[in-house]
Amino acid sequence: MTDDATFVLCIENNGIRPQALLLCESLRRFGGRHGASRIVAVAPRPGLGVDHETRSQLDDLAVEYVEVPLNRVCPSYGSANRVFAAAWVECRARSEWVVVLDSDTLFLGEPVLPEHADVGVRPIDQKSSATEGPDDPQEAYWTALAALHGVPIDTLPFVRTTDRQYRVRAAYNGGLIAVRRDLGILGSWAALFTRSVQAGLRPWKDRGLNVHASTGFVGPEASEYWGSNQAAAAFAIWSRTSRVDELSDAYNVPLPLLLDRPDLAAEPRTQPLIHVHYHWLFAAAHLDRTLPLMQCLGVPPSQLAWLRARLPI
Repeated sequence: MTDDATFVLCIENNGIRPQALLLCESLRRFGGRHGASRIVAVAPRPGLGVDHETRSQLDDLAVEYVEVPLNRVCPSYGSANRVFAAAWVECRARSEWVVVLDSDTLFLGEPVLPEHADVGVRPIDQKSSATEGPDDPQEAYWTALAALHGVPIDTLPFVRTTDRQYRVRAAYNGGLIAVRRDLGILGSWAALFTRSVQAGLRPWKDRGLNVHASTGFVGPEASEYWGSNQAAAAFAIWSRTSRVDELSDAYNVPLPLLLDRPDLAAEPRTQPLIHVHYHWLFAAAHLDRTLPLMQCLGVPPSQLAWLRARLPI
């Protein structure tokens, strides 16, 4: 196996199980030189480990399965799973890079890690819980998080959301975050997120939200935290390095946004798709729109045929 990158994702005995298997298979098949890299699939909440058949499928893909109760801090917030899984793997990997992945993503090409940077990320798709600055309703949350981490809020530069509608303090999509392991960014991320939960910091506190994610509605409690782990990631990154590379639009391609914004979908892309974030769009009810969109985005017929044979999930 190649030893310059370790890929980490979460898998549980729920709706992310088939997503995680598809992601692992896609990296093995289409990942180029990273197709043989170490992959670690983590079940980080007690009682949600996967069954024997799933473990056998992971074995067939040469994926290491880890079942350990890592997310005890905020188990209702499933998106926090990747934070603790990433930190756990960072402490145990020997590769130069650790690449953290959302389970509802897949690879269609070889990922290229930044040569002259310490981090590779994509901005968030839409504003959500990010802040545009001092007059933004979310600024108080971000300011409190900065104070908790012991850095000025202006540590974060501004980035443009993928939908191009907002200029916000650095906030990155959790679908793919690549970091140089020796900087300890992932451990810092988990530590800050833990402190934020203990301090009662929630970007959507008392807003009555119920967020729809890749496996359905997450519930009011998890919704209050939505976006909080990405906020912690931004501070962990920029407090340890300024060498942050904004990956091209071939990464973390947001299929739901592109369905809603045909103008963005129709624009020429800088290169063929490498990593796609499909969220809930591989469910049966959405395939009649999703697969034609992927075809329009330039996914070749051979890859679409491979994908059709594995859908819906």
